[in-house]
Order: sequence, then structure tokens, then C-alpha cells
Amino acid sequence: MVEMVLILPLVLVMVGAAFTGWDAMQQTIRLTSAARAGAIKAANDIQAGQSVNAWSDATTAVNQEENVNNVFQNTNPAAADYVKMAQATDNLNGSGASINTVTITISNVHILVMPFVSNMTVTTSGTARST
Repeated sequence: MVEMVLILPLVLVMVGAAFTGWDAMQQTIRLTSAARAGAIKAANDIQAGQSVNAWSDATTAVNQEENVNNVFQNTNPAAADYVKMAQATDNLNGSGASINTVTITISNVHILVMPFVSNMTVTTSGTARST
């Protein structure tokens, strides 16, 4: 009985750490998929000449991929769940052709189940290209 009292807290901490790591990995995978969906939507908008709507459409695509409404936003960079969009154009060494690249980056605060460890921020990104 004494051995169990000594070992049980250690086992609980190890199980909590394993669960937290697994949960953070799952969230990273989901957010990467959402960032890719947002980047693809933004790249399609830019290709169609609707670059003014690209960022808001990408944010909507991120929310749809995560099955949430208005959780991820693009209006306040200091707030959690911010969707950042970066756009670049490569002229392919002056060949006359160009490739537009859109990168969507999502930052999300991951709440840990271990009480003595602070929360962790998960940041992922997805990139899409269009001609």
C-alpha cells in the first residue's frame, strides 16, 4: 500500500504528460489542415482576381475546416486564434511567367491538462501557389 501511494503520483504525471503531448499533436495536425484549406482558398481568390477578399475568405475556410463559427479571426493580431496571411509573387527569373504564393499562419493557445505547466501556443502554417 505504501508503494502505491509513492508511485501513483508519478504514474499520474506520466499519463497526464502523455495525454497532453498527444492532444497537442492532434491539434497541430488539425490546424495545419485548416491553414492549408485557408491558403488554397486565398490562392484561388487571387488567381480569380479577387485579392481583396482573399484574407477574409481564407479565415472563413479555416473556421469551416475546424467546424467552428467565428473562432479564428483576422482583425486583432494580439488576440488568440489569429489568422495571418502573407502573399508573395515570384517572376521566375524574368521569364514572363509568375507564381503567386500565399501562406496562412494560425496561432492557437493550447490549454494543457497538467495544472503546474503553463499553456502552450501552437503555431502552424499552410502554403498554396497559383499562377
